[in-house]
Amino acid sequence: GTASVSTDTAAVRMLRETGRRMVSALESYMKSHNMSSALSGLSWEFQLVKSSEVNAFCLPSGKIVFYEGILNYADTPDYIAAVMGHEMAHAIARHGNERMSQQAALNLIGNTASEVIGARKGATAQSLFNIGFGLGTQAGVMLPYSRKHEYEADKIGVYIMELAGYDINAAPEFWERMTQGRSSDTNDFLSTHPSNTKRIKALKEVIKTKSAL
Repeated sequence: GTASVSTDTAAVRMLRETGRRMVSALESYMKSHNMSSALSGLSWEFQLVKSSEVNAFCLPSGKIVFYEGILNYADTPDYIAAVMGHEMAHAIARHGNERMSQQAALNLIGNTASEVIGARKGATAQSLFNIGFGLGTQAGVMLPYSRKHEYEADKIGVYIMELAGYDINAAPEFWERMTQGRSSDTNDFLSTHPSNTKRIKALKEVIKTKSAL
């Protein structure tokens, strides 16, 4: 059956406000670096679906869908921003002519917030995310990304959170909450977003490097 839109108006408002604030910070940042074209074709939209499933995904158009179940873990704007930033990163940095490669996205968004990541990575800008969006199932859920893609989406997500003024420490905390809760739920989010101690460690490294600047 098709999922219906959530009637939880407070949750919908929190989701949309967080999304708009992040998009607006990202857009003004890109504009100030003459990179707005990298966001062309994205019509950002934030939808909350009535379902106890723990899931969230992003379509190539920039439409980001959260399921009510994930709000058990992402129950504050900072945690929502952690999920949102990660999903936005998947949309910005995808393989395609008018879309940046993920390496370029990392370089660009990374330079502002820190100058650390990206610059060290050597000049080979690969087009990542070329596994693309496997739009198969009813709502268009994505194929699992490789671990490398996931780590880089994590980093970009942290940068977008920072641009928008959210607490970036919420990102590793969110994954810790997800990992602890994983046995009790039918947790679809973790099947497409592998969560593990390595990911949490990598996120903490990003944050540590950034705050050392």
